[in-house]
Amino acid sequence: MQNTIAERGHHSGRWRFSLFFLVLLGTPPCLASTDTVGGTWFLSIDNDTFAQSDDHYTNGLQLGWVSGYLQSYKEGPVPDFVARALQLLPTINEQGRQRFISHSLSHRIFTPNDTETSEPITNDVPYSGLLFASLTAGAQDAEKMDAFTFYYGIVGPSARGDEVQNEFHRLIGADQVNGWENQIHDEILLNAAYEHRRRLWRFGHTTGWGGDVIGQIGGTLGNLMSMATVGVGARFGWGVPDDYGIPPQFFGEETIGSRPYTSYGTHSGLWLFALLNGSYIANAIFWDGNTFKDSMSVDYDPGIARLYLGLNARSGNWSGSFSIAKTTVPWENPTDRKRQTYGRIGIRYTY
Repeated sequence: MQNTIAERGHHSGRWRFSLFFLVLLGTPPCLASTDTVGGTWFLSIDNDTFAQSDDHYTNGLQLGWVSGYLQSYKEGPVPDFVARALQLLPTINEQGRQRFISHSLSHRIFTPNDTETSEPITNDVPYSGLLFASLTAGAQDAEKMDAFTFYYGIVGPSARGDEVQNEFHRLIGADQVNGWENQIHDEILLNAAYEHRRRLWRFGHTTGWGGDVIGQIGGTLGNLMSMATVGVGARFGWGVPDDYGIPPQFFGEETIGSRPYTSYGTHSGLWLFALLNGSYIANAIFWDGNTFKDSMSVDYDPGIARLYLGLNARSGNWSGSFSIAKTTVPWENPTDRKRQTYGRIGIRYTY
């Protein structure tokens, strides 16, 4: 991407985010309790424009919805046979916990550092586009939250990573990406994930200044990605709710942890958050290439660390967040980069 374009996008984007938060905080309050909440819509966008690059994890888009609290998963928007299966899962069916169901649709793009050449690149991340949906069933109480997520989708040309990236570059006047003919082949994606979050410490009050520290542990299994993750996050500010709102493990469901256990203590809130986590990765299709066919791939170390720093604002039914994620690059790449940076924008509407 051309530097001048990236710089203009960076500065204009920063002003747009600032304006967004000012408008958000000035919205008339209209939601004070979770008792009448029917659900929450969520949109998140990841992009590495903030690092003025177009390589490795370059773009991600997720649209999700999470239900209100359920007495039973049979009340959720899932087929009966799925609801019966969910009621057999451990931890999330304990008595006295608030249950919820979430659905999402995600699109992700990975590219190597050199996007000008049309020749195959053997020592960097292969081109891949991923399109997948997910179903999450979770439960929470005052001290902990548990969630199981099931993914299904496709990777390869059918995911339209080439068209999405190059059409966006055409719209903003950036250079076209020329190596998509070398992307990995079509493959059906099936994955399962589990995440546990526990409130380790709460200080202050939800009705004013305060915050908390939340521990995170989880794992995934499947041909999309198999990994184990552990992390710890912290939040501090005004009106921090008693939810579990820290970034999920990589590719995790953004909607989980977004609902307070009791009710919002204030009509509006503004707080900072940070999360540091580490993962051990056994396989990742966007690095390893296809499971059952020969394709481009890259050798990598299994350990990876991520740091998220961000700001969350809420007023009434609306909330928004902006964060910067820094992640280690666990493979020898042509530019010898050790870290990658990308930004994340999140917008929620609760009704």
